[in-house]
Parts: sequence; C-alpha cells; structure tokens
Amino acid sequence: MKRLLVVPAVLLLAGCAPATNTATDDFDLRVGALTTQNVLTLCQASGGLDEPVEEVGGSVTASDPFPAFAPAAEALAAGHIDVGSSGATGVLTALAGNPDLVIVAVEKNDNDSQGIVAAAGSGIASIEDLAGHTVAINEGGTGDYLLRKALDEHGMSIDDVEAVNLAPADAATAFSSGQVDAWATWDQYLVSAQVDLGATLVAYAGDFGAQNPSVHVVSREFADAHPSGVNALYRGLVACADEVVADPSILADAYRDAGVSDAVADAIISHRVPTIAPADEEFAAEFAELASFFAEQGMTDGVIDTSSATADVRTWVEG
Repeated sequence: MKRLLVVPAVLLLAGCAPATNTATDDFDLRVGALTTQNVLTLCQASGGLDEPVEEVGGSVTASDPFPAFAPAAEALAAGHIDVGSSGATGVLTALAGNPDLVIVAVEKNDNDSQGIVAAAGSGIASIEDLAGHTVAINEGGTGDYLLRKALDEHGMSIDDVEAVNLAPADAATAFSSGQVDAWATWDQYLVSAQVDLGATLVAYAGDFGAQNPSVHVVSREFADAHPSGVNALYRGLVACADEVVADPSILADAYRDAGVSDAVADAIISHRVPTIAPADEEFAAEFAELASFFAEQGMTDGVIDTSSATADVRTWVEG
C-alpha cells in the first residue's frame, strides 16, 4: 500500500558525500514526480513501480508532485526524496549546486516534444525571423537552452532577440495575450500554443540539433545504498513506457485528467510517445556536450563536470 510522503519546502543544500554500500532488504524509494506527465509521473501514479521495487525488498512512497525540477532538486539535496525528473538542462543546472545527483534513465522520442512557436500575426516563420522580437524563456532551463541553441545553429546569438524570463504558466499568459511574440517551450505548452492559440511552429528541437531529453535522476546516497533498488526503478520505468507505447491513450487520458483539452491530448499522442533508455556512454557524451554549450553561452561558470552524473544501471545489484 502506498503512503503519501509530504515534503516541506527546503533550502538548497550542499551535496552530501556519497554513502557507503549499506544496502538492506527494507527501504523506501521516495518518488518526487512532476506535474508533467512524463514516464516517472505516469508510472508512480499507476503503481507500476511497486512490483519491481517490492521484488528487491523495498516499497514506494510519493511526495506531492513538484511543478518543476528546481524544488525537486532541493528535496533531493536535502534527502527528502530519492528520485525525480527533469529535462537534461535542469539536471545540469542543479549539478552546479549539488554534484551528488545521478541520471539513471533517459526518455527517447523523435525530439519533437520541445520547440519554438510564434504568435499568429507576428510575421515570424523561421529562426532568423526571431531577430528583434520578444521570446519567452525559462532562464537557465529548457526554454533558455532551446532559444540559444536555435540561434547559435543559425549564426545568431541571444543578443539578437529580447529574451523574457517567465515561468511556464506566466509565459502561457504572456503569449496568449500578445505580450511576447514567440515562446521556447515544451510538452503540453508547445502543443497547446499550436492547437488552442493557433501559433506558428517555428521549429522543433530536433530541427536545430537540441539535445534535452527528459531524464530521471536519483541521489547518489540512494544509488550507493540501494543499487538493486535503482535497477528496479529502471525496470519499472521501461515496463511503464512500453505499456504507453502499446496504448498511447494512457498518456492522453493522463493529460486530460491534468486539464488539457481533448484536442491537445490527441495532438500530444499523435507524436511518438517516449521509451526508456539507459544513461549509457552515448548519453554521457551528449550530456557532456550540453555542459560545454552552457559554458560557451555563459549560462554556467565554466564547464560543469558531468563525468560522475550518469550511470547505466541495467546490471546493478546489491553487493
């Protein structure tokens, strides 16, 4: 039976030292899911993590969902949760303050769940057309990265536009009311802008080489103490993702329950739904490239060391 773990607001703490391998047959995997309907959110809500975790002697508890990774990262740093989700950019930013985070699973799709849209009537139809216009982003996160990457790939820079830092909900309001001309965004926000507001798709992330998949991350303390628990988490995510691939209506229904329109839910699943892949050597190289890009753009103070921030956990067991 799942228990609800209520996580209070916490301050971002310095990273904890990795724990020694003190694995037991009795542990809680404390899940800090997001309000976004990613694989971890769906899997925790459906109970899909319970069986694999119980097979290795653990149980699953859940916090109230987090609206973004930043507060989830604070909870991870403070030891209130063990696993959370983010775009790769969010984890990279968090690593600057807490190096004891490990990406253990990566969502793979056609790289068309993130992108840039422009308001109808703005005259913006291409990346080059963004010059001189206002663009909503979430500074240091997915939107900021998408905009900078798109501009860079087209020989432009962030100085060529007027970037406006807004949280997703505020960006949606600003975009719908004409306060900004374009929006670098993701997931239901990207689809809703097109379906509900008639926005023009300027480009998907894959069109300009952006690499910011959704990832699932655990604290190093939990990873060191319960490697078979992390392996069970991974196996549960794979199974849940496979279920959604077989029946995408699961994802559509989750979005409807979260409040999006039927048209938006249907449009979301018209794209390939994600599968789960390991944070293997290929992903580790991509993540290191992302760190280099952040440093080149002045988004971080130097290149963040990502060498210990990924792990292929498919063979992890207690030892």
